[in-house]
Amino acid sequence: MTLIDQLFAVAKEQNQDAELPDTILSRILNLTAETDLSDKEELIKKLIEQLRIFDLYSGSGCFDESCGIQDINNTLDRITKQ
Repeated sequence: MTLIDQLFAVAKEQNQDAELPDTILSRILNLTAETDLSDKEELIKKLIEQLRIFDLYSGSGCFDESCGIQDINNTLDRITKQ
């Protein structure tokens, strides 16, 4: 499985299981059509890890180590604007 396949699989899973918003899922699924992903392997790996620990209510606990919508959007912005 390629890195992009992993990204798509995790994003779809989190959309179904953890309420990842459809707008973010759409951005992720359209990455390959809209962006040259060469030399962005580290950012894609970071995005996969963020998705794995995604929590719609991130930041609501004292020791919360989950990742929220803004973190994911920031990484997506870095991927698409480099």
